[in-house]
Amino acid sequence: MPVKKVINHHKLQRKFNNKLKRTKKLFSSFFSSKKTRRDFAWQGREVKNPFIHEKEKDFSFIKIIIIIISLLVTFGIFIFHPFFRIVDIEITGLQRIDQADMLSTTEGILNYKKFGFLKENSYLTTNIAVIKDIIKERYPIDKIIVKKSFPNKLNIVIQEKISTVIYDNGKEYSYVDLEGKVVEVMRKVSSYEWKDITEQMVTTTESGETVTSTIVVGQWHDPDINTIKEDLGNYPIIYDKNNTTEVTLNTKVLNDEDVSNLIKWFRGLDSNENIPLKYFIFEDNKQDLTIKTYKGTYIKSRLSRPVEEQLDIISNLFKEKIKNENKYINYIDLRYSDRIYWH
Repeated sequence: MPVKKVINHHKLQRKFNNKLKRTKKLFSSFFSSKKTRRDFAWQGREVKNPFIHEKEKDFSFIKIIIIIISLLVTFGIFIFHPFFRIVDIEITGLQRIDQADMLSTTEGILNYKKFGFLKENSYLTTNIAVIKDIIKERYPIDKIIVKKSFPNKLNIVIQEKISTVIYDNGKEYSYVDLEGKVVEVMRKVSSYEWKDITEQMVTTTESGETVTSTIVVGQWHDPDINTIKEDLGNYPIIYDKNNTTEVTLNTKVLNDEDVSNLIKWFRGLDSNENIPLKYFIFEDNKQDLTIKTYKGTYIKSRLSRPVEEQLDIISNLFKEKIKNENKYINYIDLRYSDRIYWH
């Protein structure tokens, strides 16, 4: 005769409740702010049981280790993964400094290994301040802007320092420093840079016949600016009508203030679209400066007048008076402080 198994519902309920409690304690050990283990003698008390070894510290330690490892892995990805490596370096603003040389210098800075293994060529480790300092130290620069663009680009904007002027006395081209002294005689002026001034002369022969002939009555200097800049660099060029003798090293040919003003004019007009600078002429009265432009316009100025003030006058003239950019302007006269002439 089969024996009918009797199910003890109370026993099953107790087992279920015990398992439920153990499950709650397990979750509580991970997520609860209060981590208290109790035995039968500590039931319901909110104090730690000194008789049972608690493992909360072990769990906290594991969590800290996991967080540290995660941070290190993330940090390592940013440093060593090729996706975040600076590979696109863009340098703008160079005119006289060799771009390939500056690019090589920048790459050398990025490939420097800190602590013997950590390169500075990742987006995270690239030190902008170091790049600025080294480039400023190695090159004649007035201003430098260095910016990182995520994830792997570096932009460098340069404004070069101008410490040299090309001096032309009609015989040779020389480099002149900020003190107005000749630091190097570069080359002779070519013969084709002197143009003949001719006149028609009418004479009568013995037979009464009139003869017209062309004679040379003088010459004027027309420096080949494009070739000069190509050979000697994009510096301010000043043709001095006051000096016709050959120059030697360390000869002072310009005043310090005149050199400074030429550089200011150069900065203000070199990239000006309305009146792009060609070169300067130091007139033989030793006080007037003529500024030649590529559009044919020439500007008359006084060396004694503040350059910034005259640049503002030119800017306002084109904004307020000469609004048509295609209109040809023959000359602008800035020699008088109370008025301006132009046509």
